[in-house]
Amino acid sequence: MKKILVVLLSVFTVNFYVYAEEINRETVKIQTLKNNLSIASAKLALDNAKQEYNSSFGSFFPQINFKGNLPLNEFKKNFLRNYSYGLEISIPIFKRFETYSTVKDKASEFKFAQASYDKTVSDELYKADAAYINLMSLYEEIELLKNTKEKKIEDKNIIELNYNSGEINIALLRKTEADFAMAEYNLKAAQRHVETASVQLLKAIGRNDYATILETNERITISKKLPKKPDYDNLITVIPEFIIAQYKFESFKIQTLKAKGQWLPSLTGNIQYSGPSGQTTDKWNKSAGISFSYTIFDGGKRYAYMQTVSNNLKIASEELKNTINNLKARAIELYNNLTDAYELVALKTQYLDATKLHLEILTKEYVNGIINYNEWYSIEKDYFSSQTELLKAKKEAVLKRAEWNTFTGKSLKGK
Repeated sequence: MKKILVVLLSVFTVNFYVYAEEINRETVKIQTLKNNLSIASAKLALDNAKQEYNSSFGSFFPQINFKGNLPLNEFKKNFLRNYSYGLEISIPIFKRFETYSTVKDKASEFKFAQASYDKTVSDELYKADAAYINLMSLYEEIELLKNTKEKKIEDKNIIELNYNSGEINIALLRKTEADFAMAEYNLKAAQRHVETASVQLLKAIGRNDYATILETNERITISKKLPKKPDYDNLITVIPEFIIAQYKFESFKIQTLKAKGQWLPSLTGNIQYSGPSGQTTDKWNKSAGISFSYTIFDGGKRYAYMQTVSNNLKIASEELKNTINNLKARAIELYNNLTDAYELVALKTQYLDATKLHLEILTKEYVNGIINYNEWYSIEKDYFSSQTELLKAKKEAVLKRAEWNTFTGKSLKGK
């Protein structure tokens, strides 16, 4: 019966395969640009804006229409006598700035779409980069925790020997065992979190193969040189948010010109060619002229449109000023946060070096019986804790640098 049960279980067992894939920071960027759905959507919007901008130049060219007429009530008996056809060419001479303002407006919309696309790319690259930094730090944390676990095994073995020889009490033994269990748990938890970090990175990239575990041999490294404090007034002019607000303001300025043009007349040149019909053997007839149009009264629509456009321009102007102020405040905040993160790494590095030296000295004193186990063990825990704190500080500094590069537009270079 037992053998039958084993066979049945083996038949109905479902196997889940987890694939490992090595990745690095450069491939993360390449794959994000290729697979990210938000970037793809922004690119389509940019392409549409470019097409509309290019097509707007068609308003400057003549419109050529072919016209034909065939009376249906006399189709059967007079087909060859009553048909007519012709060619009409309409040339815009002056259309109350509509043609000019349309082209300018589409140009502004195209630049707006370009800035929006750049912002989307920048934001999505940052999300993927932040997820990759998290994955890198996890692998580095696992290395630290493995070393910690190995050292805790040594400590536990020493304490067990000392306890068996009667040198220490049961409380110290249990405390050491608990510390070992905690080190073991921390390692297992970090290893499990690799799967979570892989899914987060795959999601940020735009991939849906969530059964893949991502591996990397890269480790967190920090640029030793802090970026120079910028001129914030010049800095914000290259930031996508500023460019978007600026072109929005420019768009409303163009609409103001278009609104003023509603009070002007329009002039159009016309050239018509009429082809010979079945009733005549004459050649093509040609006529030319200029049509003039001016709206005397439209029920107050022009005035209302002027007021609306004027108000929209004022709103856009205030939004631009507000954007400038917000970006300056944001730039100052991000740079100060980056400075804090760099300084903290230096302090944590200094503290780790001091703790390591202290541990080396106390280890010799403990071996020589100068200090007891508790004194030595506390500084060892401090040393392990200092390693973890330095890693966290380095991770935060790299994240702050990535955030700064995203804000200043440096992450877009070479995209």
